[in-house]
Amino acid sequence: MEWLEELKSKCGIVEVVAQYVQLTKKGGKHFGCCPFHNEKTASFCVNEDGQFYHCFGCGESGDVVKFVMEMESCSFMDAAKILAEKVNFTLPEFKHDEHYQEKKDKNEILLGCMHDAFGYYYKNLRGSEGKDASDYLANRKISAEICNHYGIGLSISYDGLTGYLRRKGYTLENLRECGLIEGVNNNDAFSNRIIVPILNSMGKVVAFGGRIYHGEENRPKYKNSTNTLLFDKSKTLYGLNFAKEEKKNGLSEIILVEGYMDVIALGSHGIKNAVAAMGTALTPGQAKELVRLCKNVLVCYDGDEAGRKASVKNVEILTQEGAEVKIICLPEGKDPDDYVRENEANGFLMLAQQALPLVDFKLQLCENLYGLSSANGRAKYASAAVKVLSAIANETEREVYTSEVAKKCGVNADFLASQVKCDLIDKPLVNKISPVEVNSGNIKAEQCVLHYLLFNSEFAKIDELQREWFSNEIHIEIFDFISKKKANNENINAGMLYGIIQESDEMNAVVNLELKLEDEKLEEKYYNDSAIMIANLYLTKIINETSARYEEESEASAKKSLIVSLTSAQQKLKLTTIAGKKLNFEKERNNG
Repeated sequence: MEWLEELKSKCGIVEVVAQYVQLTKKGGKHFGCCPFHNEKTASFCVNEDGQFYHCFGCGESGDVVKFVMEMESCSFMDAAKILAEKVNFTLPEFKHDEHYQEKKDKNEILLGCMHDAFGYYYKNLRGSEGKDASDYLANRKISAEICNHYGIGLSISYDGLTGYLRRKGYTLENLRECGLIEGVNNNDAFSNRIIVPILNSMGKVVAFGGRIYHGEENRPKYKNSTNTLLFDKSKTLYGLNFAKEEKKNGLSEIILVEGYMDVIALGSHGIKNAVAAMGTALTPGQAKELVRLCKNVLVCYDGDEAGRKASVKNVEILTQEGAEVKIICLPEGKDPDDYVRENEANGFLMLAQQALPLVDFKLQLCENLYGLSSANGRAKYASAAVKVLSAIANETEREVYTSEVAKKCGVNADFLASQVKCDLIDKPLVNKISPVEVNSGNIKAEQCVLHYLLFNSEFAKIDELQREWFSNEIHIEIFDFISKKKANNENINAGMLYGIIQESDEMNAVVNLELKLEDEKLEEKYYNDSAIMIANLYLTKIINETSARYEEESEASAKKSLIVSLTSAQQKLKLTTIAGKKLNFEKERNNG
């Protein structure tokens, strides 16, 4: 992606990182305390020449785009947009759009309209007409300080907002496109409600939520913005911007709740790591956003049937995105807002410590539904538990849970295991393959060779090497990337790999290789030894394969050709120079 390289070349990683982390220059590198984990000693290194960062404490690595993704908990394209804005760079998706500037200007107008609407609502709550609403919030233990923190406001009439924004120069079409007005009279869509602003991942107001506070029986309790050009409910998480601030203080887990009032209620008690999915149904896109922010998620939905079902569904979605998830079990009929107001922060946090993994939660629901006090209840519990147990992919985990369930309901463990096995017939399990350990000698040698090529060391010459010497797929990708750049006489740095090649432990090991050698002569020797090692390993493999083919071959001409190839490989194995190790496959290996 040429545009990505151009964007990254315009965004110096040191300047971008310095906006988030205090850096101190030491030699050609900059160091600071890692923003991704708590530490007192600066182990976070920004390599200006290579245009990448690496933390020697937690192992996080990446380029300038990944850094923005991590710090802003946003997608790749959102991070690219943030950087593009900083350097006035036009992204390719817009470059050939003849209406791009028009759309950009329109977007800015609508964001301005939402910002001014936010200011109007914000001022209303703090004026004389906002006393009733302020008292209502105070009774719910939401202080003026918390109102300021979350930007809570108030709509005081049907037409006040419309008039205010029209005087600001916005058209009725602008207001309608923002979802701020409705009906033939163009009334405020959130009239006479407490207003909660909803921000996107860039920290811009894109929507509002409204809640009645006079207890009107003929109006819905909550009203949220409909989808607009600025707002997509299925992609937005309320409170994400506040949780990001907590990330800077070392965010160990995040709490997923149903609505924004739950987030605000928890925040008013000092629990500021909660977000809401704008409804009970979590989407895969929202799950991705959550996992980017923090992999440890506690799901805390209402303590009713709908909340329990939503919890199970959402945990499964989060798990698919790689989250480590547990469920906070609220008492029947309670929501997070109720519980934290009645039990204060300590009571809620104690409940959070008792959060259950999904399997335990499902088994608990089975037990609550049928009970264990009667034989009939235990039988029904066992039957329901079989369905839960058969969904467990890990065999060891399944066996442990099967044993526990058998004890609880008084069923023979072997019998219960056989029932689970029968249920598994229609649920074939796919065993996950563990990632390959990167620790063997040849892998280390490959890493060394690629590292010096990537950092443009004078003694590392790519035309002396052969692609087939590399055994690891990621290493081959890196070799191909370097080869292409060198062939075109293009500048190269390590940071270019991020975004071009999928990040992995293997890639980070190449970029962040620390040899700690005393001088360049030792580095050159280490490089030469490593290159010769991987060449010899490859030649040995070719010799073994050719010998095996020779033994199987019966035709004299073919055997003669194989001897030529075998002899050539054996001679090259004895050579001590890197360039002499290269095989010409057409002439030497496949001759004849």
